[in-house]
Amino acid sequence: MTGPKEIVNESLSEAGEEEDALWEKIESVRHKLTRSLNPAKLTPYLRQCRVIDEQDEEMVLSPHQFPCKSNRTGLLMDILRNRGKRGYEAFLESLEFYYPEHFTQLTGKQPVQRCSMILDEEGHEGLTQFLIMEVKKMRAQRRAQLEKEHGLQAKNRALEEEGAQLKQQLQKLQKVQERYQRFQEEWDSHSMELLKLKEDNYMLAMRYTHLCEEKNAAVLRSRDLQLGVDQMKCKVSSLEEECSLLRKQALAAPQRDMEDRGLADTICELRAENQRLIASLQELQSRLQVAGEGPVPGSERILLDILEHDWKEAQADRQELCQKLDSVQNELQWAEELRDKYLQDKEDLQLKHQTLQKNCDLYKHRMNTVLAQLEEIEKERDQAIQSRDGVQLQYSQILIEKDQYRRRVRALEEERDELLGRLTEAEGKIGTLEAQVQRCHCTRGLGKKMCSSSHSLCSILSSTWSMVEKPPSLEGGVVDTPGVLDVVFPDDCISQNGEVTPEREREINRLSIFPFPPCTGSILRRQREDGPTPIKSWSCGSFGSLEDLTGSAINTPSSARSRSSSSSAYTRAKSEICLSRTSVKQDFSRRSVVVHLPHTGPMDVPAPQSSGLSGDISILGGNTTGIYVQWVRPGSEAECVGLREGCRLLELRGPLLNGEVLSLENCTLEVAYLSLLHWDDPSALLFLPDMRGYQPLKEALDAGKKVPGDSFYVRANLSLLELANPYALCVKHWEILHVTDTLYKGRLEWYCARVDPFTLQDLDSGTVPNYSRAHQLLKIQEKSQVAAQQKGCKTKLKKRALDQLRLVKHKQQGGQSEEAPWQELCPGGTEKPYSPVCPLVVQTRRPVMLSPACLASRLIKNLLALPSSHQDFCSCPSDAPPDQRLSSASSKNILIADGISESQRNCGKMRIIKEAIGKNKHCLLELEVQVARELIKSEIYPIVIHVEVTEKNVRGVRSWLGKPGLRDSEVLKQCRKAKWTLHTLPCLGAWVDPHAWASAEELVKVVRAHVFQEQTRIVWVEERDL
Repeated sequence: MTGPKEIVNESLSEAGEEEDALWEKIESVRHKLTRSLNPAKLTPYLRQCRVIDEQDEEMVLSPHQFPCKSNRTGLLMDILRNRGKRGYEAFLESLEFYYPEHFTQLTGKQPVQRCSMILDEEGHEGLTQFLIMEVKKMRAQRRAQLEKEHGLQAKNRALEEEGAQLKQQLQKLQKVQERYQRFQEEWDSHSMELLKLKEDNYMLAMRYTHLCEEKNAAVLRSRDLQLGVDQMKCKVSSLEEECSLLRKQALAAPQRDMEDRGLADTICELRAENQRLIASLQELQSRLQVAGEGPVPGSERILLDILEHDWKEAQADRQELCQKLDSVQNELQWAEELRDKYLQDKEDLQLKHQTLQKNCDLYKHRMNTVLAQLEEIEKERDQAIQSRDGVQLQYSQILIEKDQYRRRVRALEEERDELLGRLTEAEGKIGTLEAQVQRCHCTRGLGKKMCSSSHSLCSILSSTWSMVEKPPSLEGGVVDTPGVLDVVFPDDCISQNGEVTPEREREINRLSIFPFPPCTGSILRRQREDGPTPIKSWSCGSFGSLEDLTGSAINTPSSARSRSSSSSAYTRAKSEICLSRTSVKQDFSRRSVVVHLPHTGPMDVPAPQSSGLSGDISILGGNTTGIYVQWVRPGSEAECVGLREGCRLLELRGPLLNGEVLSLENCTLEVAYLSLLHWDDPSALLFLPDMRGYQPLKEALDAGKKVPGDSFYVRANLSLLELANPYALCVKHWEILHVTDTLYKGRLEWYCARVDPFTLQDLDSGTVPNYSRAHQLLKIQEKSQVAAQQKGCKTKLKKRALDQLRLVKHKQQGGQSEEAPWQELCPGGTEKPYSPVCPLVVQTRRPVMLSPACLASRLIKNLLALPSSHQDFCSCPSDAPPDQRLSSASSKNILIADGISESQRNCGKMRIIKEAIGKNKHCLLELEVQVARELIKSEIYPIVIHVEVTEKNVRGVRSWLGKPGLRDSEVLKQCRKAKWTLHTLPCLGAWVDPHAWASAEELVKVVRAHVFQEQTRIVWVEERDL
């Protein structure tokens, strides 16, 4: 049996094991508890439970000893573990009170928040005090939380306001960023182009600097070589002088030897004489000694004196000769030394000369090599420049062709869209008609009503096909009468597409068992049999060389009036000379451009059987130099009448001119050639030998230069885009051209250059069609414009029962069809393709005419209202109120109010304009064609400015119209009519681009700038108005 101690020990050991198991369970989640529990939150409750004291609390909460919160929580858990079971229970109750989730995780029980340990230790009073303290803490925390919340709300409101401001700023920044991106893209593209240009420029500069350096190096080398050559020349000259000196010394050596030999003989003689004199002297001395011993006689004394004197003289001569001998010996020695020295120098100089000669030859060889390399470099440079120019020219031509192809593609796309629209419309009409036919089948019998229905269907289908296949005309259309559908077939609607073959008739009839009425083809055939032959349209193709004149036939009005059929060349030439009745009405006043014949009757001229005088002679020259004969065929009639090379053609007489004279003195080469093409009789020519005037043309022709001849200025009244000819000049409307050759390379086309209107300089050049060809192109453009206008004006087929059908022949009804504005302005129906013009420079202020008339009056007022406008502008008062003026400028009879005549009103305007010019001001007035012509006749050249109004900017000037109910289409119609009025003016006008202004204020400023710009320009006036 076990004792009580063992039982106690066992219970204690079991309790300890249980406690260790519980703490082990807590230790298993120690890491998580130390990271999530706050010791400052648990210590007040643990201190109330008496498991820790104040020292333990200070040690746990001390931030100096344990700066990390997890360390402080771990220390608190270690202290509670040392307290035993009470520490474990207090820790669980604190977790149950403050951290219920951890309590549930450790024990698996739900927290009940009971303070059992506080009740055991402190009682109810301690629990109350603890709860009061906790409530105070909670209130303080709540108060702090509310204050923090209020602060956060205020901060939130401030942030919301700031956010709204930031959103506005963000929107602005986004707009700015979009603009910046757009500018950045543009800048990138421009910078790329700039970099490319810089790279090209840099490469060219590098190449140029490299070539310059090579050139400078070659120049330096050549200078060094020249300096070396000069030094060699100096040295050679010094050597030549020294050689000449040595040569002289060599020649003087034999003479010196001879002198030396003579001197040696003289010395020998002198020595012999000296010995003799010494011997005689000794003899005399001996005698004197003997005489001294004895008395000397007087004669002997005299003799002794003489001898002594002679001895002294001989002694002096001897001394002198010795001195000469010494000097000669010294000179001889010096000469020998000098000779040796010169010989040595000569050898040295010869060696140097050979060395320099070799160096000079070497430098010459190098210099020749460098010069050859320089020549090769220059050739390469010239080739590179030529290749660069060729590439640039090719690139520019490619760009021009690319633009032309783009325009052509756009035109073809528009044409395709138009054809698709017509096809869709035709299909819709066909479907409608089929539905009507089906209804007629259902409601009516198969007798006469069926026949009339099929009759109507065939006719309307035929008219529908004709409308789809060709553009409608102003002269024909559909006339709808009450109860009857009348189809009008015009006279000029015959085409290849409109003809109906018998196979087509059978195809139409295969669905019907009844006889069907005549279709469009039979009606057109009846019209061809009854009516006159229609005039075919002008060909759109470009003419080739002169050989093409005999290859294709072109029916013109003049050829239709001829009583005999002729070749196409004859017809073309006659149209070139006479310009038909239409061209006669247009009065092309420039005789040097196209010959104008005043007669209007039909011409009876037989067709030429050969090439005329142009086959016997060849000509050159033009309207500035005259027409000269270059070559005459030997044995021809032209040679028989006296035509020779260098003869100047003056006049042409013949039956074709009905007794009149065609002057060839001032006509162009083209007109002269076409005139000679149809004259066989050389006697009709009046000529004069003029070798003096022909000599410059012949010299230019022999030298391969451009032969001077034609030279005149024309204004283009149409736009030319010759896509088929790469050498053609793309001409825009109203551009000035300088024609320099009217028979370019033997073809009927003009070679001209575009003229700068400011400087009169010729710009890019090329070929344009001649007058006749341009006249045909202008007709084609007008027909296309008429067709485009008729597209909006054609009537629609109405949906009604097809009970009756009546065929009506076409009759021209005046006043029912609206004519095109250009037909109203041009009496002949077609204006001139080219107008000869003359440049003038005007120094005085010019009057200003504004167009269109609906904007002119308000525009004049606003121009005068601008600051400082009274110094530059003045107005011309109108005599008639605005509602009594006529808006159409093409009418010849202008309505004038109050009985004032047109001439009186124009005279008043002329007087006001001249006064404004005298005051150095621009006179502002509305555009009137008659006033403009009178001003030009009075040598006053107005500035004509037309404001282009489109659908986009018509609203910007609506306030100027004065009529609130006026529609935009009516305003645009008036503006277009005013635009076509400018074509009748004899001078050029300025156009205000519609993209240059968007409001009325901007328009006034743009017009003012155009006035000042046009004042500085050169005035181009038609020559017939000068």
